[in-house]
Amino acid sequence: MLSNNWRTLSFSRGRTTSANEMKILLLTLVLGVVCADQDPQSETDYSQLSGEWNTIYGAASNIEKLSENGPFRAFMRTLDFNSAGDTIHFTFFVKVNGQCRKLSTVATKTAENAYICDYAGKTEIHILHLSQNTIITHFLNEDEEGLVTDIVAFFGKGEDIQQEDIEKFKEAVREKEIPDENIVNIINIDDCPSE
Repeated sequence: MLSNNWRTLSFSRGRTTSANEMKILLLTLVLGVVCADQDPQSETDYSQLSGEWNTIYGAASNIEKLSENGPFRAFMRTLDFNSAGDTIHFTFFVKVNGQCRKLSTVATKTAENAYICDYAGKTEIHILHLSQNTIITHFLNEDEEGLVTDIVAFFGKGEDIQQEDIEKFKEAVREKEIPDENIVNIINIDDCPSE
């Protein structure tokens, strides 16, 4: 049974609820109604991120992977996501004995923001930061000899690279305990064809 007294609310079991508890219950009810009335948050359409991308920076726990003729001194050209983000098709160049060699590989989604592909052994790819102009990834590569290398890559689209994104890249490098001296400015040494 409800009482008309705003100070307390009595139920048939004789329990008394304070005014503050009532305010909390009312606020919870209002928030629930407001949240239920909102449109569901749309998922990212990854295909909108597809297009021309360039490798800006790379950092590796084993610097040989980013050295001349290293498999991860990759000059990215395009990233193509399907609309659900289930696959990423990478097209890039690497240099082999001074010659640019065009390669591609497809990574398949294994979990949220995580992919796997066969490139230079087995490579797990984790997207750490994603925006319209920047993608920061962590590659965990186990090569054919069983050597495991952490690689952080910074991909940019266009010329609108923000200092804030560079700081996010450097923070990811520190989190993976990769020394600063293992950061390579890839864009400045990219002399492979644009396509």
